[in-house]
Amino acid sequence: MNAIQPPNMTRSLLLDNQQATLNETLHHLLAQHAGRALDICTTRLTLEGWALVCDGLQQVGNLRLLLNPTVLATIEDEPLADMHTTRTHHPLGTERSKDPQEERLALVEALIAFLQQNHVQVRFAERPPLHARCFLFYADQDSARSAPQTAIVGSSDLTRTGLLTNAELNVVHRAHLTHDDITLKRLRGLLEREERTLLLQCSQEQRLLAARLPTLLLLEHLTTWFAHHWEHATDGKGRLIAHLQAHKAQYYSAPLRQHDQPGEAPEQAQPPHGKDASAPHSGTPRKETWAEHDYTQRQQG
Repeated sequence: MNAIQPPNMTRSLLLDNQQATLNETLHHLLAQHAGRALDICTTRLTLEGWALVCDGLQQVGNLRLLLNPTVLATIEDEPLADMHTTRTHHPLGTERSKDPQEERLALVEALIAFLQQNHVQVRFAERPPLHARCFLFYADQDSARSAPQTAIVGSSDLTRTGLLTNAELNVVHRAHLTHDDITLKRLRGLLEREERTLLLQCSQEQRLLAARLPTLLLLEHLTTWFAHHWEHATDGKGRLIAHLQAHKAQYYSAPLRQHDQPGEAPEQAQPPHGKDASAPHSGTPRKETWAEHDYTQRQQG
């Protein structure tokens, strides 16, 4: 039996790690996303997964990580040996060590340094247990002011296998389409003749607007979903850093740094999803959108 081949698209909207990898798409999006807000929800996060995308994550304006607390038990699950074919440099820019233990220690220290930055926020979604995965890319550095421009929703966790090798299914949703995305030739098999006739009566700009509406509605719902779970999650930044520090001390004979000791005074609270206190934020509370109202009603029902 012949294998089913996906359609040949300039920009792949389905990422299965066979025809197109999530890792490649994330690199492409992150390269265009410097200084802008990013929300990530994932069930698992490993050192190897973070190492694959850390260069791009270092450039984002503000980052919210919504995690399943089981991350604390699985962050070092993936074997280091499997990474050698996919990564040639440390996140810190130095050449990879020949000693796997030294390399893993460098990854732990680099991740700790990354998490300690003020614009990185971490929360654990514990009730109900989180089992969702998504990446929400915003147009500016404040996610509270707009819906994301691009979203990836699917099955991949932020792990090396999830980004590169597992047979996954992730869907890319883009608010901005091009005329090539909705050519009548591509739509011919999707629409009835009467519907194609109606489209022919519309200008290209009208067709683009009509094509964008379902995605815009979905992106607003995703924003509402993430905001709801973020609000009910617990702060996890200190716990994750303390876990990594303790793991480093236990397995690599590396002492805890004094300023990283668990139990120290918590960091000064940062503005919601703001890189620093001077980041622009709206001075008035944002009105509840219809999507938020709809989501709240369904939760209460």
